[in-house]
Amino acid sequence: MSQTLTATGPLLRFAARRDRVKLSIWVLGLGAFVPYMMTAYKAVFATPEDLAPLAILMANPSLTLFTGPGFGLRNVDPTELTHQIIFASVYWLYLLIFVALMNILLVSRHTRLEEQTGRAELVRASVVGRLAPLTSALLLALGANVAVGGLVALGLIGFGSDASSSLLLGAGTTGLGLVFAGVAMVTSQVSAFSAAGSGLAGGVLAAAWVVRGVGDMAAGPDEYGTWVSWLSPLAWAQQTRAFHDDRWWPVALLLVTAALLMALGYAVAARRDLGAGLVEPRRGRATAASWLRGPVTLAWRLQRTQTLWWAIALTLAAAMYGSFTPAMVEAFEGLPDIFQQLMGGSGVALEGYLTLTVTMMRITVAIYAVVAWQRVAAEEVGGRAEPVLATDVRPASWLAGHLAVVAGASVVLLLLTGALAGYFAAGVDGDYSLVADGVAASAVGIPSVLMVLGLAVALHAVAPRLVVFTWIPVVAGALIELFGDMLQFPDWLRQISPFEHTPALPAEELTAAPLVVQVSVAVGLVAFGLWKISHRDIPGH
Repeated sequence: MSQTLTATGPLLRFAARRDRVKLSIWVLGLGAFVPYMMTAYKAVFATPEDLAPLAILMANPSLTLFTGPGFGLRNVDPTELTHQIIFASVYWLYLLIFVALMNILLVSRHTRLEEQTGRAELVRASVVGRLAPLTSALLLALGANVAVGGLVALGLIGFGSDASSSLLLGAGTTGLGLVFAGVAMVTSQVSAFSAAGSGLAGGVLAAAWVVRGVGDMAAGPDEYGTWVSWLSPLAWAQQTRAFHDDRWWPVALLLVTAALLMALGYAVAARRDLGAGLVEPRRGRATAASWLRGPVTLAWRLQRTQTLWWAIALTLAAAMYGSFTPAMVEAFEGLPDIFQQLMGGSGVALEGYLTLTVTMMRITVAIYAVVAWQRVAAEEVGGRAEPVLATDVRPASWLAGHLAVVAGASVVLLLLTGALAGYFAAGVDGDYSLVADGVAASAVGIPSVLMVLGLAVALHAVAPRLVVFTWIPVVAGALIELFGDMLQFPDWLRQISPFEHTPALPAEELTAAPLVVQVSVAVGLVAFGLWKISHRDIPGH
């Protein structure tokens, strides 16, 4: 056994060095989530009485899909509500989801992606044990999860939280992360491609979300989840009941499950060939289909599967957010002023909530555009663009083909989600003109998404590795749009957001000037990108 782990230490140090920036951002960003939220709570909910309307809203069965069972929110004296209870019952779930994503990407990157690119074969050609690369990846994931859990616990303690409950919440966070490290370890053995392994692990996370949500929604008024909820590891973490009546044994369930998944991953990895998967790749056609004759059709072929899954996810998200429109409208008058501002201000509850829903969908579509363009950059970095450009296809035409597909898909996704949001809003009082309002609100967001896409194109044209910096305005824009008023961001900081000047239809009136500026900026960025890529070498460095 010791021989199979030879050189685990050097490989761990090498993996940590390679990921020192990316992993540090993940760990510190997730660790900062707690002080960020607690600071926001103190600014918005100064007294326990301020928390009461939010607690009543979150106890609504339709909202448990997005928050969880809500331990400590039901049948409680308002004076007993605390910021810690709100965090653990509502927002902890979203921290858990991001921790799971961190582990999926981390394990996949250091296992299957290494084999797919051929780097693992070079490493294994030296004095390296068969299981050493996999073990080093798991040890790196273990360190990252312990660091995140520790920062979460320390952040809570720093805001005067009970130490035992804080440690429990941190331990639950670590345990959930390790479960999905084990999930990614297993799914990375299934396919020979890292995207497929990560996609399978992401599918498990999505299924865990849905199962937990369905189980929690089906619970009775005095129940916290059902047996269906217990089929999801996300529910196990929440069932620790941190800051309500602390229970440590669900953490043990998380750790045991993680250990079993890791053991399964080791068993499979020890019995398969390097570079192979449990499922053999399907042979492609000897010749391309007749419709694959140009850069646009090739781009669609590369993007269609990813776009389909995004369309399904966004459709479900729009439907789910729309499903509790009645609850939000009913609770509107009792919400704090900051939430009323997010929903358009007093007196426009229905239109305001539609505005908020469309804003969230707009941000999500911008995220899709960046993810899709990173796939384009990967085509060039991976050398797959060179055979195409060795024909009579010019670099600018190749780039424009991908731009047309990603931009077209983004527009369709925006209009689709806007129509769905309007449809559910119309179900409250039968005013189906809100469907048109939802479509219009999404349509005015198209220039902002195209501006994000234009930035990705321009950065790619300079060097493909720079596309990652497109995330800065998108993430900053999301925080500014959703929390800018709450945290009173200065005006100069708000200008970072590509969504800041988009008219907030239907709660506000349409103004054309910001849209003209956004379209001009998007066109300028795209024009620069098409010019620049024609004046550099392929692949770009």
